Formats: sequence, structure tokens, C-alpha cells
Amino acid sequence: MKIALDSLSSWQAAESVRPDDPVAEFFDRGLVVSLLIFSLAVPHSIAAAQISYLTGLIFWFNRNIRQGVLARREASPRRRPPERALKLIEIPLCGFLLLTLLSSLFSYDPVVSLTKSRSIGLFIIFYLISLNLTRRGAIAIICCLLASSLCGVGYSLAEKAVGRGMVIEFIEPDSPLSNRGLQPGDVIWMVGRRRVRSLEEARQVVARHKEGDRVEIEALHAGDPVPPVPVSLVVTEDLRRTTEAFGIRVGRTTRQFRISGFTRQFITYAEQMQLFGLLLLGLLINGRGSGQRWRPWALLGLMLFVAGLVLTATRSVIASFVGALILVSIRFGGKRTISIALLGAVIICGLGIAAVVTSRREMMGRFGDESTSRRVEYMKAGLRVATRHPLLGIGLDSHKRFWKEWGFPGDYVTHTHSTPVQVAMDRGFPALFFLIWLGVAAWIGLGRIRVWALVLGDHLGAGLATGAMAALLGFSLSALINYNFGDSEALMQLLAIIGAAGAIGADLKEKAHTETISSLSTG
Repeated sequence: MKIALDSLSSWQAAESVRPDDPVAEFFDRGLVVSLLIFSLAVPHSIAAAQISYLTGLIFWFNRNIRQGVLARREASPRRRPPERALKLIEIPLCGFLLLTLLSSLFSYDPVVSLTKSRSIGLFIIFYLISLNLTRRGAIAIICCLLASSLCGVGYSLAEKAVGRGMVIEFIEPDSPLSNRGLQPGDVIWMVGRRRVRSLEEARQVVARHKEGDRVEIEALHAGDPVPPVPVSLVVTEDLRRTTEAFGIRVGRTTRQFRISGFTRQFITYAEQMQLFGLLLLGLLINGRGSGQRWRPWALLGLMLFVAGLVLTATRSVIASFVGALILVSIRFGGKRTISIALLGAVIICGLGIAAVVTSRREMMGRFGDESTSRRVEYMKAGLRVATRHPLLGIGLDSHKRFWKEWGFPGDYVTHTHSTPVQVAMDRGFPALFFLIWLGVAAWIGLGRIRVWALVLGDHLGAGLATGAMAALLGFSLSALINYNFGDSEALMQLLAIIGAAGAIGADLKEKAHTETISSLSTG
């Protein structure tokens, strides 16, 4: 136990620890444990991730209050907060947050917008990690993120090999599932948000609900969700007691689906595969040094993340990963790295096309299909609304209330599938400017951390900083045709990666400052 507590202490930023006060030390260690739980949970469960980071926030808040009280009691100045390596982001971040609140206050649907605006609190994750962890703690967070995510990849590969769900062979005319958008050949794979492989498993899930409750049944048609809105099934006593009440005959499982780890969101999962794959890519490019036995494991992890990304069959994210792969290799790698990256890009594109064609409809191998045209129509409608409300936009998610009136296509209410378009529509063009500024500032700050690490001989730190830059680039490229900024899971993972790089940068600045003072005093 003592060894474990000593390890936690070595992960805490020196400025945050009060060894002379056990209460403050308890809060510090609670904060570190909360961040570790967060890093293990965020690849799989947004609820568990939010609970753990909010718990960490409570520990942080109480620790700061405790130290402030002690400082006043002892009539001594409070300790200086740790040097921040990513100060450049603070002005655009404050501007973006302020405009988000203003747009929500003047929204067409203020209640919905103000409720949705709570998501801006996710940026606290960056400060929780960057201000409270040492280099060792940041590396521990990264390792937990990668290891936890790889568990999901292993599960997905096993599920792909075994198969998913149950294929519908026949639907009775009087079945509660008839005339609900399902047809023979479709695959029922989730009932009440639980995976099922047989009618008996489906009955067991239904039996947990009371009579009269509604249970969602999620199905796949040629690998894609169908219908857009899950089928809703009313629980009856017959459905609770017998499988015959479903009125369907089912057969084998299927391998024609898009993997999603332990979650049900394959697009979110694709973003996760991209972020962690690019993180390892940067680590391999700039993390070279003597005696580093982790490199083969990092390469294996990269290959597994690429496999996971390809099997999501998400064209936009695969394309953004390939683009980031090439750009990062050109920017930070040598000729050999660029050659390997180009070969890898060709292989990933080939595998991606094969995965899209086999996991989804055959028409999905082309870019003139219904999915693409629908996305374009969403973006066009969003741009029309944004240009009519350029200053503060219409408020977060308020377009859903006026979906038809504002010219959005179809009956399925969603978003515009593009971060720039959605941000401009929801919060106005000034907010979009601040968001772009924020991304550029984060890129520049991470680049500075990379340079400091290389100068100080910290190859691992340089690799992680490069990986954070690669992850930010891939996320930004994907944002052009995905509203990934509104995807809490993906955003939290990106902020955790950048926060860990920021913690490493703070340590590097402190090390450089110490070495400078030492050399001056020696001279």
C-alpha cells in the first residue's frame, strides 16, 4: 500500500502537493485516482468517464480551498501554480466559451441550448490533467488510455470472427415487429441496449421490463442501422414469457457489420481508433532513443488501431487518418518515414474500400450514394441557416425544433455532419473563428513542447507531443465532414491526450528553468 501511495505522489505536480498537510495530500491522491479511472473508462463509457472526471474536479476544488485556508492561517503566500506549456489556447478558449453562452442565452430554444452548453465544461479535463500531473503521471494516463482502448479492439476483433446478432429469416404477419421497417435478412443485434444472439436472450432482456414499457430493438440492414430510429417494442406478458410471441424466425449470426468496441456507436469508435492510432504514430516517428523496448509494442498497437479503424468502415474517418498520416510523416519524418507512410496509406485505402464494400451496402464503395448526398443536404441547409444568423447563430441544438421549417431534409432529426457548419449555425461565425484559432494555438503549443523535449533529450516526451499533434490534425480533418466536436467521447479523449502533453511540457519547462539557474550559479 505504501509503495502504491508513493507512486501516486510521484505522479502529482510538485506545486500541488502539501506533504505537511494530510488532508490536502488526500485530495491530491484522490484527484490522481479519479484521472486514472477516467482514462480507463473514457474509451468505453461516457457516463463512467464523466463521473470520474467530475469526482476529480471535486477533489481539485477542495484541495485548492484547503491550501488557501492554510496559506491564510500561516500568513504565507500560496504556492505559485505550475507553469503552463499551452498558454496560447486561453484567449481563444475564453472567447469561444463566452460566445457559446451568449448564443445559448439568445437561442431560439434557450432551455435546450443552455442545457446543451454544459458540454463546454469538458475543457476542464485538459486543465485537470495538465496542471496536476508530472511527466510520469501523464505517461501513466496515456498508457491507461491505450491499454483500455486495446481491450475494446480485442473484443471487436473477436466479435467480428464469431459474428453478431441474429439474422431474421421470416416475420409472421401478426408479429409485433411486422410493418416496422424490418425485413428478412436484417439482423437484430441489440434489445434494450443489450447485445443478443438468440430469441431467448432477447426474451430475457424484455422480461426485465414491466408490462407496458417500451424497449428499443436495434437492427442492421446490409451492415448499416435500419431504420434510422430504432424500432420500439411494447412489452407484453406474452413477450416476457415466450419467444414465440416475437413472431419471427431467426438463424445464424452475421459478420456483416461495422465494429464498435463495447459501445454501439461505430462513428465514435472510428474517431477513437484514429486518435489513438495517430498518437502512436507520432510516438514512433519522434520517440526514437536508445534502449526503448516499447517501440515494437507501439507498432503492434498502431496496427491494431488501424485494423479497428478499417473495420468500422467509416469512410470519412479513414480518409482523415490517411491524410494525417501523410502530412505528419512529411512534416516530422525523414525520407524513409515518408516512404513507409505512403505505402501504409495505399494499404489502408485498399483495406478500407474492401471493408466498406463487405460491411455495408455495395453502393457504399462509391461516393455518390444516399448517405453522402444526405450529408451534403444537411450541410447546405445548415449553411443557409448560419448565413441568416451570422453573429450568434441560432443556439445549440435549436434547429431540431424547427427542422422542417428551416429546410432540413427528411424526417430524421440530426445535426449537419460538419463541425464548421454546425458551430457557425449554432454559435455564429465569430465562435467558429475562435474555434479555429483554438486549434491553431494548440498545434503551436504542442509544437513548442516537442522542440523543448528534443532539445532536452526527452525522446519519449517528443514522441508524445508529436502524437498529440497528429491526433489533433486527424480530428480536425475529420471535423470537416463529421460533427466530432459535438461527440463528447471523442472530444474527451482528444482533450486527455493534449492535457497529458501539456503536463509533460510543464515538466520540461521546469527542468529547463532549473538547468538554466544551475548553469548560471555555476558560472
